[in-house]
Amino acid sequence: MSAVSLDTEEYCWDIPADRSVGTRSGGTANTLLDRKATPGLRLRALATIVQSTPELRDAYNALLTGIQLNTPLGSHPSILVTSTQPHEGKTTVASCLAIAAALSGQTVLLIDGDLRRPSLASAAGIANGVGFAEMIEGRADCDDAIKCLDLFEGNKGASTLSVMTAGGKSAEFLASVNWGKARATIAAIAQRFALVLFDSPPILAANDALMLAGIVDGVLLVVGAGSADRDEVRRAREQIEPVGTPLIGAVLNQFDPKLHGRPDRPYLGYYHDERR
Repeated sequence: MSAVSLDTEEYCWDIPADRSVGTRSGGTANTLLDRKATPGLRLRALATIVQSTPELRDAYNALLTGIQLNTPLGSHPSILVTSTQPHEGKTTVASCLAIAAALSGQTVLLIDGDLRRPSLASAAGIANGVGFAEMIEGRADCDDAIKCLDLFEGNKGASTLSVMTAGGKSAEFLASVNWGKARATIAAIAQRFALVLFDSPPILAANDALMLAGIVDGVLLVVGAGSADRDEVRRAREQIEPVGTPLIGAVLNQFDPKLHGRPDRPYLGYYHDERR
């Protein structure tokens, strides 16, 4: 299923490339958070893409199911979404996963843990004021850092999406954080949500991701199809293992079967044939 071996191939999911599912709302999902939509509308435009593209939504629903199967029954998991290198789509995957969870009616919190290149505040159109950094520093209450977004007007089955921006501190302050206390804080917040998702810097680009991995229940590694280096993926796994937080799986992002797998997809018509 995956072009990248993690020795746990059954825990690897494909996310289709945008050319396979169309380019709706004036941009493609994998680059939308970077540049395609107007600041403040990017997260809403991404929600429109996921909601209106059955194949993409099904891919993320399958990923949600995989997370549930790889975490203890009845738990409220907190998951770190990271990659080996920039531009593999970790921010988009984390955002789409949160959107898919909210569409299914789950309570979900999306946290911007990338203090080096924060993007959630701009994408959501909210101020990057009190956020994750201030909360784990102990200078702000979580309720002051969490904002609720209604991205699905008219969809009665969907939940609001809760978000927490990165905050106003630089990544250097992470070295002084009491990580034991931070883990307890995140565990307490997770009890309020069905799922908590962290966007983080790439594993091999900064130590931030490894520090954040120590306060969550699992790590999800995003691998860019066609751009991932097998040795870098192995190095990322080797760096995660000593932290003690399980690597619950990998996402093969931007997967195009014409380039990376079977050239034909006989099941694709199921999404577009009204007679199904």
